[in-house]
Amino acid sequence: MSTSADGASTDTVTTRRAGTPIYKRRRRRIYVIAGVVVVLVIALIVWAVTQGGSSGPATLPSFTVSVSQGSIATADGIIFSQPSLEKSIPGHLHMVPFDAGVTAIAEMRGGSVQAISGVGNPPVTAAIGNGTAVTIVFAQGFDADGLVVPKSITSVSQLAGKTVGVLVGSSEDYELEGYLALEHLTGKVKVVSFPSETAAGAAALSGAVFAAYVQGVPAADLIQQKGYHQLVDAEQIAKLGVPGIGVIAVATSMVNSHPALVQDYVCAEVQATNDMTGPQANKYLTEAAGVQGVPANLVVTATKAYYPEIIPVDQQLYWLGSTLHDPTSRLVKAYELTAKFLIGQGRLTTIPSAAQIASHVDISFLQKALTGGCPS
Repeated sequence: MSTSADGASTDTVTTRRAGTPIYKRRRRRIYVIAGVVVVLVIALIVWAVTQGGSSGPATLPSFTVSVSQGSIATADGIIFSQPSLEKSIPGHLHMVPFDAGVTAIAEMRGGSVQAISGVGNPPVTAAIGNGTAVTIVFAQGFDADGLVVPKSITSVSQLAGKTVGVLVGSSEDYELEGYLALEHLTGKVKVVSFPSETAAGAAALSGAVFAAYVQGVPAADLIQQKGYHQLVDAEQIAKLGVPGIGVIAVATSMVNSHPALVQDYVCAEVQATNDMTGPQANKYLTEAAGVQGVPANLVVTATKAYYPEIIPVDQQLYWLGSTLHDPTSRLVKAYELTAKFLIGQGRLTTIPSAAQIASHVDISFLQKALTGGCPS
C-alpha cells in the first residue's frame, strides 16, 4: 500500500514539475529533429545545384563561331578538329559558315553568333559606326586577293580608262579603291561590282571587264587560260597603308559576361595559328579540312600558298596596338580609311572617331596569352 502510494505521489510530482507529459516532450523532440533534417536536405540540394551551376556542363554558355569559308584552313578549323583545343574553351561550342561578313554581323547582333572568325574591314567598321557591340580580339591575316591583269599591263597607270571587276562592298573592294586612290586613279579606272569573286573572274575571262581583283580559282583561271599575271596583291597594298585585315570579332556582351571563356578562346587561337604553320602543319591542315568540308589536298596546298598573308602571333600587337584601346594603332587607321569608303557607298553617314573605333579593340586577352597566361 505504502509503496503504491509513494509511486503515485512520485509520478504526480514529476508531471507537475515538468508541466508537460513525457510523451509530448518526446514527440516535440522528434518534430524538431525532423525539421532539422528537412532543412539540411534542402541546404544540400541548394548547394548541389549551385555547384553544378558554376562548373557543370549544363550551365556552360553557348559559344557559336561563324567562320569564313574557302579552301584555306583557318585557326578555328584547327581548334574544332583538335579535341584538346576545343575542350580548353569552357562553353558549348558550335561552328557555322559565313559567306558575307555583313550577314555574320547581323547574326551576332541577333544573338545567334557569339564570335566571327575572318571578318573583314567593311562589316566591322560599319558595325562600329552603327553602334553594334562588337570587340576585336585577334588579327588573323590579310586578304589573298590580287589585281590580275593582262601581261601587257606592267604599271597600274596603264589601267586608266579600263574596267576592273571586284566583289561588291567587300574588303577587296575597299582595298582596290584605296590602292587606286593612292595611285591617283580614282575616277580614271572604272570599278565594276559583282556579287561574287567567281562572277568577277568570269567577267574578266569573257572580256566583259578588262581585269579583276580576285583570288583562288578565279585568279588561277585568268592566269592559266588567258595568260594574265598579278600586278599587286593585298599584302603589298596593306603595306602601302590600305590594309584589309581579317579579324576575330567577339560579341561585347560575351566579353563582359564570360571573360574567362574569351581568354581561353584567344589562347586556343594563338596555339592553332602556331600549329597551322609549324612542323606538323600537314597533319593539322588535313584534319581541319574535314571540319571545313574541303578536300585535304586542296586545303594543304591553298593554305601553304597563303602563309605570307597570315599574321604571325608575334606581329599581332603591331597591327592591333601596343596599349589597350590604342587610337593610333594600324588597325584603327585602317578602319578610319574603311569608314570613308563606306560613306562613299552610302553605308555610313559619319566617320567614327579614332577613340570610338579603338574602344572596340581589346588586346588584353592577347597580351595575357603572349605572356604565359594560357592553360598548359
